[in-house]
Amino acid sequence: MMSLMKQVHGLRARFRTWMRRISIFNRVLIGNSFIIIFGAIAGTIFTRQLTLLGNVRLILLFSFFGILITLIVNYWIIRTALLPLRELGNVLERVDEGQTHIPDSLKKYQDPDLHHLITALDSMLLRLSNRTSQLQAISERAINAQEEERIRIARGLHDDTAQSISMLIIHVERLENLIPSGMPELKKRVADVRKLLTRLLDDLRKIIWDLRPSILDDLGLIPAIRWFARSNLEEAGITVDFELDTDVMRLPPHLETTLFRVTQEAVNNIIHHADAKNVSVRLRSEQGLVSIEVQDDGQGFDVERTSGEAVSKKQLGLLGIKERVSLVGGRVKVESALRHGSCVSVFIPLPTEELIKEEAFEKQNLEESSVVP
Repeated sequence: MMSLMKQVHGLRARFRTWMRRISIFNRVLIGNSFIIIFGAIAGTIFTRQLTLLGNVRLILLFSFFGILITLIVNYWIIRTALLPLRELGNVLERVDEGQTHIPDSLKKYQDPDLHHLITALDSMLLRLSNRTSQLQAISERAINAQEEERIRIARGLHDDTAQSISMLIIHVERLENLIPSGMPELKKRVADVRKLLTRLLDDLRKIIWDLRPSILDDLGLIPAIRWFARSNLEEAGITVDFELDTDVMRLPPHLETTLFRVTQEAVNNIIHHADAKNVSVRLRSEQGLVSIEVQDDGQGFDVERTSGEAVSKKQLGLLGIKERVSLVGGRVKVESALRHGSCVSVFIPLPTEELIKEEAFEKQNLEESSVVP
């Protein structure tokens, strides 16, 4: 009995191996040929016997079950033959989730057409993965360079231009005080110049804060988010509500910059596009993740259509958020509906203590190596 089972098992294994070597077209052709031949022979024999009996009901019943069995067998044959294509389709559906190669289980098929297709797709996914990695590296470098340039320009404007305008205001005030009271017209003109310089200094400081708010470096993420959202939204007549988790301590600089820029972009989108009356900003830290959520009660938008038309219409706000967050291993969730507001949520994994120490060590080495002896 055991010997017979082994023989059956061996025959089944050899049959599977043989079937894997046959192309999908030939599988379907062989299966349907078998159905046609077997159906024709069996149908002829049984129909002849039933005709001799003269029972019309049996003939109809046999014809019905014969057709039903033929359809079921044909369905099973086609489903079995196309199984590799379904498996391949399932793999390709997971490309958005990070699938970058064809599993080895699909490479076992020796069908030449299928093997060629799998090889081509595997090569394509590999090239796509390499190109994505290259683009991410370039994007990360561009974003870091952008932040460094923002810092450099902000410091230059603050240390040079803003200081010069401040000194100019002081000199104009002194000049204004030296003008005799008998020259009101000149005094008024100098006062107007002083007001213009003061307004110019205020605008310059706003530009500096937009480029790189010093509060982010000095006090941290929570005060920076509270300041930026409140100063911009309330100025636009929008009520803002905060739910900022005080357990979120100082994060690595690149994470704080990412979360602040996400908030900045979301707030700017609300001001320019949402037509909202109320906005809530929530910052939480739980289960090894830090999350920020910006929600409004504005007019909303079609997320899929907006994302699809972002490049052609050069509306890259959401794409910029997704790119920044992806570079730190996070994910973005955008929910919106027309006339029902929108919500942008970002989830970023918190770095471990070992990673924080390693980043601090690398930063220290970089600073030491950049010092000119």
